[in-house]
Amino acid sequence: MTAIYLIRHGQASFGKAEYDCLSELGEQQAIHLGNSFKARLAGFDKVVRGSMQRHQQTATGCLTALGQADVAQQQDAKWNEYDHQDILAQFNPELATAAGVREYVSRQDNPHKALEQVIAQAFNRWISSLHNDDYIESWPVYQARIQSALANLVNNLKDEKNVAVFTSGGPIALLSQALLGVPANNLMTLNWTLVNCGITKLINTKKAVILSTLNEHSAFEGNNKGLLTYK
Repeated sequence: MTAIYLIRHGQASFGKAEYDCLSELGEQQAIHLGNSFKARLAGFDKVVRGSMQRHQQTATGCLTALGQADVAQQQDAKWNEYDHQDILAQFNPELATAAGVREYVSRQDNPHKALEQVIAQAFNRWISSLHNDDYIESWPVYQARIQSALANLVNNLKDEKNVAVFTSGGPIALLSQALLGVPANNLMTLNWTLVNCGITKLINTKKAVILSTLNEHSAFEGNNKGLLTYK
């Protein structure tokens, strides 16, 4: 059997022009996660990551703390997140940039609630598949890409016992829902609950892939709760 650890990236720079970059707290989360792995693993036999900067930064921080700074990292863009800026822009062109989102939210009576509502509406439009041609990557294409990422990983396993995949919340939520038999159109409901540097563990038995744990984040509880974030 092979344990596949799907690891969500550390906190990114939400609301900034360069979102795809870990914040200072995100870097701390990655290091803390690596230190926590020392208590349970000797190391990873294989490491895969998406091609986004936040995936690479999380992998580097975690693996360095784990003592595997020199381990080979296989890059696979199929593990990348959806293009949230495009999804927002197709719902409302004003939301095409981080600056545009900030400006829109600043005009609302309840900025936090307004942001949640507009994000939910934009993603509902995307997931409905009624406007697939509008998007850089439609919802059906996104689903197929993520399923293909896992299939490629599993099909190329040999004798590895522990595999790390550094990715994003969307792919983790989508695969978890598929393995649990939960409708994929509930993606965002699950995605909102995933913590930065949380771990979702899959077990490949060679006959099937089984969801073992979802969003495990005990490393960020207790005295370390100050490191707990969701964006």
